[in-house]
Amino acid sequence: MCKRAKKKEKEIWHGLPEERFKAYRNWRTPRGYLCGTYAASVLLAYYQDYVDEQMIPSFIRQKKATDGATLAAFLQLFIQRYGMPTIAFQVAHGVSSFLGRYQQNVRARATLIGGWQRAVKRIDQGKPVIIGLNKLCGSTYGNHWVVAYAYKETATGERYFKVHDNWGSYCAVIPAKWVNGTVSLP
Repeated sequence: MCKRAKKKEKEIWHGLPEERFKAYRNWRTPRGYLCGTYAASVLLAYYQDYVDEQMIPSFIRQKKATDGATLAAFLQLFIQRYGMPTIAFQVAHGVSSFLGRYQQNVRARATLIGGWQRAVKRIDQGKPVIIGLNKLCGSTYGNHWVVAYAYKETATGERYFKVHDNWGSYCAVIPAKWVNGTVSLP
């Protein structure tokens, strides 16, 4: 269960239910720089579980399956074949290539600016979004990919995302100022 910070002010989260991401809590990047692949795995699994059951072929993953290893292995071939770090366009292209390979007429979209606006738009549509965290923007994670599914803006104007972090938490809270890019599906 995720720990709750003491509320000094009323916190209103907008977005998808945290409980939906609990199923992916053990989907962790096993080594190196594979966070782009693992974030894409969570995004696609969510879409299969809650948006379109046909998104992923059943021989790769069954709807509501709690093991993401096979999906991640397939996605790695399209996103990070050599395990090197990625940028938004690589993750989006890899996701699009994977979906195209399995006759899905869906293309991922990458953005390098406007992370808050893009993520909020998708979350308000009931869809999670991959967000890139950047060390130069203050990220204590360094450069990293996570899946955002909820957001809030405080009375003082501070903005936050609730994310599935493939380093071990399905309900981490991160400042929106760390975001430098997004990858989303329509």
